[in-house]
Amino acid sequence: MKKNNIDTLLTGDFLRMCVAHFLLFTGLFLLLPWLPMVLKQLLEVPLSQGVWLYAAFGTGMLVVGPFHAHLGDVYRRKHLFLFPAIGMAAAGLGYLYVTEWSQCCLLAFAQGACFALAMVGDLTVAIDITHSSRRTVGNLIYAWLGRMGCMVGTCLGAWLLQRVEFQQLTLVAGATVLVGCYFGLRVYVPFRAPIGVPVATLDRFLLPRAWVPAIGVVMLSMAVGRLLPLLLGGDYCPLIGLCVLAVAVIPLVRLFVCLSHHCQRGTANASCYQAMDMGLLLGLGLSYAHFDAVHIHSASLQWALIALLFLALVAYPYYRSHRLR
Repeated sequence: MKKNNIDTLLTGDFLRMCVAHFLLFTGLFLLLPWLPMVLKQLLEVPLSQGVWLYAAFGTGMLVVGPFHAHLGDVYRRKHLFLFPAIGMAAAGLGYLYVTEWSQCCLLAFAQGACFALAMVGDLTVAIDITHSSRRTVGNLIYAWLGRMGCMVGTCLGAWLLQRVEFQQLTLVAGATVLVGCYFGLRVYVPFRAPIGVPVATLDRFLLPRAWVPAIGVVMLSMAVGRLLPLLLGGDYCPLIGLCVLAVAVIPLVRLFVCLSHHCQRGTANASCYQAMDMGLLLGLGLSYAHFDAVHIHSASLQWALIALLFLALVAYPYYRSHRLR
């Protein structure tokens, strides 16, 4: 890679957004995989209720999805990352004050909505501040850092939860997200006049052309999500699964981008991210619905094999016949 290409990509603003993106995912996964275990102790609810917690989080992500593009058109794109990220941190701190399970689900819904807005907001900023000739490489770096944030947050959260109180872990998670906001605040984003985007649209939310590989991504990440709660018991299989996702996200993002038109790059990236995160949520919910380590291991392995076969035998041929780039 030529030096001028490196300089074009690795600008100060791009690096600051990379840190903000990494810390957003780290702060979320410091807390998210362990919530049913902790809330079981605080509110004396069955562990299986965790499935509704993750369902609420995922619903929040999906509900705000159609409004991503309109909000990004009406408001400053940097603010579309900063304010939802602060809201996500505040919702996480709200778990310290819950007295009823319904309050937990409402907080999870709000947290999911804020996370989805912040994720698409920081992705939009990162694309806009990257030179057009380097955007594909920038997308791959950005996606990988998000998965690394997921891995670091999960591992660090499991380690801290065995050494500190839940209250302290929650404060660490909130502080991590806010540090990311500080880096995002220092990014200069040129003004762009509104173009009149409809209030509800699939732009910046879902790429219909990529629905086939999205199914494979959901299945693969669901297999990993089912394993995550086992990390708290010293099982390192979840770490292997997270490493697989961190490696797989690079070709997967490239695949999604190649299925999109030039103006749909942000939508392609967001679709891949959201498919992976929805899969993790589904896996976490299923894991807590029937928490049995032996069953979880076997079910995860089966889903991983099915997902890999689907990606190789169905999604890849579909990509070869439908790619646009």
